[in-house]
Amino acid sequence: MSNQFIVRDAITEDVSQLSTLITQLGYPCTGEEVQIRFDSVSQNSDYRTLVIIDGNAVIGMAGLVKGFWYEKNGTYVRILAFVVNEEYRGQGVGKQLIKSVEDWAVELGCNAVILSSGNRDERIGAHHFYKGLGYEIKSSGFIKQL
Repeated sequence: MSNQFIVRDAITEDVSQLSTLITQLGYPCTGEEVQIRFDSVSQNSDYRTLVIIDGNAVIGMAGLVKGFWYEKNGTYVRILAFVVNEEYRGQGVGKQLIKSVEDWAVELGCNAVILSSGNRDERIGAHHFYKGLGYEIKSSGFIKQL
């Protein structure tokens, strides 16, 4: 493992490695499922998928969307999915990837980056990571499966 990590936009050739990362995030999936999802988000200019690589290995990903506030002026970037390969955690990979997300938000003129993180025990480390980077807990999320 080197410390030369590069952040770039995801490409179709990354899909199989993305499926591994999304599975590590707690959402088991196949490469075929991720390909369908990737094809959909790639066609919308408000979405962006960043990956961080070590050589040819995709070691992290951030799935992003630009959004518009209803309750105030401005725009934001929402992190829809964020994961670093288990073998690379604690090496600054996540910090570098978050910095790239924040840089994109600034480039777009956004006034915030927002994200949701589950309230499960296995997410406690992620919550500490986000708080350590200056993110605050602001709300509770709700979902109803249909």
